[in-house]
Amino acid sequence: MDFWNIFKNNASSLNRKGLKELKRGNRHAALKYFNKAIEIKPQSDIIRFNRAKTLWEIGKSYEAIKEYDKVLDLNPKHAWAWFNLGVIISDMGRPEEALEFLNKSLEYEPKHANTWYLIGITLKKLKRSREAVECVEMAFSLDPALQREFEELSENYL
Repeated sequence: MDFWNIFKNNASSLNRKGLKELKRGNRHAALKYFNKAIEIKPQSDIIRFNRAKTLWEIGKSYEAIKEYDKVLDLNPKHAWAWFNLGVIISDMGRPEEALEFLNKSLEYEPKHANTWYLIGITLKKLKRSREAVECVEMAFSLDPALQREFEELSENYL
């Protein structure tokens, strides 16, 4: 085997190629790279996370959920897997369950403004307005740009 081929077809290289395809908007091509990388290195939470995110982006939510579960089996403290699960479950109209995932994400990334914001929106759906306001205020304090975006949206659409 040629020395350079060792690097060309290892899991990390395939994962990088998948990420490049994602940046180009070629989700199906990216998925092929991630699938091949997982065949080589099935215990990689990073590659599995990228695969799960790609599955979700191409509309395969149930497959993405299964893949995020595998990520969390490998790395229970993976905040972004918890967060993305919360988003998917929220989109499926299951706010109570989504809240559990989002709160779990906060355990590992307590200063992630978008998580606080999404928790606020989820609490509003559950008619827990006072808590919702507190979470949104926390999000804005962590990321003032988020507040500016919200205010611009409000002016244009509300």
